[in-house]
Amino acid sequence: QRLGYQPNLLARNLAGGRTRTIWLIIPSLDAAIDCRIVRDASHYANARDYTLFAALHDSDRFGASEGHGVAHYTQMIERAGQGLADGAVILPRRYMNDADLLRDLVHRRFPLVFLDNYVEELPVSVVTTDNEGATRELVRRCVEAGAKEAVLLFEEPNPVARTRLAAAEAALRELGIPYLDINQTPANWTPAQIGSSVAILGSAQSYLHQFAVRHAANLNGRHLIFGVFDDWVGEPAPAETVVVAVQDSDAVARRALDELIARIEKKPTGSPRITRVPVLEYRTLRAAF
Repeated sequence: QRLGYQPNLLARNLAGGRTRTIWLIIPSLDAAIDCRIVRDASHYANARDYTLFAALHDSDRFGASEGHGVAHYTQMIERAGQGLADGAVILPRRYMNDADLLRDLVHRRFPLVFLDNYVEELPVSVVTTDNEGATRELVRRCVEAGAKEAVLLFEEPNPVARTRLAAAEAALRELGIPYLDINQTPANWTPAQIGSSVAILGSAQSYLHQFAVRHAANLNGRHLIFGVFDDWVGEPAPAETVVVAVQDSDAVARRALDELIARIEKKPTGSPRITRVPVLEYRTLRAAF
């Protein structure tokens, strides 16, 4: 201490084979759920004597084109596997299949866990929300609020969106509620003349707002009920009622890190490939008017 000695962590890592660091690779911090996961994962990693670094690749913001975001994402994955981290929790890009980018890490048995979204063809453990149960409950609550028909906005090409879409369709069929899938909805869509209430369900607030603005003329005068995941910022407008399925970010982060650390330390987990965490709570927001 008197000489100001500082240990060389790179040398120690070479000798011990461990960095005691974990990377959390996510698209951005634009969504409230992503911010909560980074916070909760960081706290839990510290409690387990690991340091967590959040790496933002921003590739979703740049879309599916081969641009800066994709190149940055590829570079992150390569560096993670080159000894800069003991393992990584990855939230894959929502609009692209990452199998080719991640296959080499999987082949080399680099410890990986997918968070929320995942790549179906890779044998990597997944920790996600119980999307099927949560979507069914959103449908039930929207119908309970008076919905007579529904529009489904789960259009992203990933397994989470497909699970939510299938669950919503099944629940609506069981309840006898007519619905339209946004992927099959014509540009000149108008609500059916069977009632004055329309439920619009999607993964994020922005999708619902965009649809409501695009079809404002057709939806004018109707009672709108929104069903959404994660969060809702501001007033319910243009809806009169918003039902929010709040995902349990703390439980998701803990389960993902437990799974990853067990793999880093070569301990058996006994976990299924996909761990589904129940939703934390459902919030109902109603317009003041």
